[in-house]
Amino acid sequence: MLEQDLWKDIVHDPSNEAEHQRYANACVENNLEKEALLRYKELQKAYPAISDKFIKQLTTALEFKLMPGPDGTDGYPTKNSLLGRMRSLVHSILLTGIFSFAYGVIEKSALQVLIGTVIVVAYVGYMANRSIWTNKG
Repeated sequence: MLEQDLWKDIVHDPSNEAEHQRYANACVENNLEKEALLRYKELQKAYPAISDKFIKQLTTALEFKLMPGPDGTDGYPTKNSLLGRMRSLVHSILLTGIFSFAYGVIEKSALQVLIGTVIVVAYVGYMANRSIWTNKG
């Protein structure tokens, strides 16, 4: 059944919650959530309780459809996730290692050079093996 036909059923009896549920389910199945949301916003003045309920339901369904997968679009976690933010943290660790190494050379501190070297080697090792870690699931 078409979205318009289902909406006509709702217009004939706006208080019938079963018809609203049928309409909402059909819109979710056919990717028509945006159209349904517009219709419910128009109906909101006359029937606020029912409209609010189905606006929430359709918004939630639409959010789940638009949510990126666990790997993000590029095979890595999204930048907004904790793991995605840690990706940039890993690169700052490399800079810390380089600065530590350079400071050790300038100050002639063997310990500082060793710490910088260990950090840089750990970074390189992590970057070489990161595909193994990110593909596990």
